[in-house]
Amino acid sequence: MTGEAVTTSTEPAAGQPETATLPLLENGKGSGAGIRARSPALLLRVAVAIALVLAGAVVGLYFQGPWVRAFFDLTALEPGAGARQPIAEPVDRTPSPERVARIESGDVLALGELRPRGGIVIVGAPFGSGDARVRQLLVSEGDTVKAGDLLAVLDSIIQFEAAAMTAENNASSARAILAQKKVQVASAEAETRASLESARASLALADSALARVNSLLGRGTASEASRDEAQSRADAARADVTRLEASLMRYRPGPDGVPVDIGVAEADLSSAAAALERARRDLDRARIHAPRDGVIIDVAVREGERLPQSGLLRMGDIGRMEAELEVFQSNVPRVEIGQPVFIVSDVTGDAPLLGYVARIGTIVGRQSVTDDDPAANTDARVVRVIVELDEPSSVRTARLAGLEVVARIAVASGDSNGGDGK
Repeated sequence: MTGEAVTTSTEPAAGQPETATLPLLENGKGSGAGIRARSPALLLRVAVAIALVLAGAVVGLYFQGPWVRAFFDLTALEPGAGARQPIAEPVDRTPSPERVARIESGDVLALGELRPRGGIVIVGAPFGSGDARVRQLLVSEGDTVKAGDLLAVLDSIIQFEAAAMTAENNASSARAILAQKKVQVASAEAETRASLESARASLALADSALARVNSLLGRGTASEASRDEAQSRADAARADVTRLEASLMRYRPGPDGVPVDIGVAEADLSSAAAALERARRDLDRARIHAPRDGVIIDVAVREGERLPQSGLLRMGDIGRMEAELEVFQSNVPRVEIGQPVFIVSDVTGDAPLLGYVARIGTIVGRQSVTDDDPAANTDARVVRVIVELDEPSSVRTARLAGLEVVARIAVASGDSNGGDGK
């Protein structure tokens, strides 16, 4: 009925004038057809507008056109600064002059860390220290020590000193017994020899008397009783000689070249001396000595504390520093002994540290030093290369053991004198 006139007729009421009829047009409010016809087009226009805005924002952030950079520069805002999670920033695909130089020269880049020459020595608890505590700490960080210097004393030193004192007393007693035994043996031997000579003289007299009695008995001037008496004296004298000769045997040198009694005393002294030596070695279980020359880098314990499993302290020879680099296995064939190395770090200043390749490892291992790039390969296979720094660089980094550095090995320079700084 849209667009058509609709007439209505009403009968006039009684006594009222007759009114004209008015045509009425359909205004569409009574039907939803008009709204349904316009809704799809409106929604389409809104969706297109939103898509264009999002696409423009993404394209603008991705390419960062001049107007986007100008907006961030003007407002001092950073892309993604308001997000809870950091967003990836655009990668600068234009290589820097330094990067171009490295690519053209063919140098090898590697990450690493500084360390004292020969590495860091971890001084741990001595064997058998048990639950001992640190009684006295004799060094602190930065101290220079020599090999064998006493670093710390444990509280178990008291019982070890008591055991050593007992062993010393036992050894002294065994030593005195040996000296006494030597005097006694010498005196007894001399006395036995004198008695033996006297017994032999008596035996000679007894044999002479027996022979005389036998001669008289043959002529009938002696009796059988006198002969028996002379025989008895001769037998007694012979028995004394035999006994004294047997007694003298104990003073003769045995298999070890000394008399038996002295040998026993010497064996007792040897046993006591061994116990004393063992007690003195046990003292080292309560004393911690420096294993080598160097400087104390870090002390991990204080007086009164138990020794940690990680060790008492760390030390190293910081008089000459070196860098342990991790070179990717694909670059190792290009690295040779003596090649110059340039090392940089934010801590050491603008001037690079200088050194040369001193040793190249023979084991391929997993990378342990990585940079701050979240996309970096943290499971790369590397070979450790030791770079020895020259003297000025060692002085600059003497107190920076463990510092992470970036190194450039000049493999293409052909400079074989990179180690002149030794």
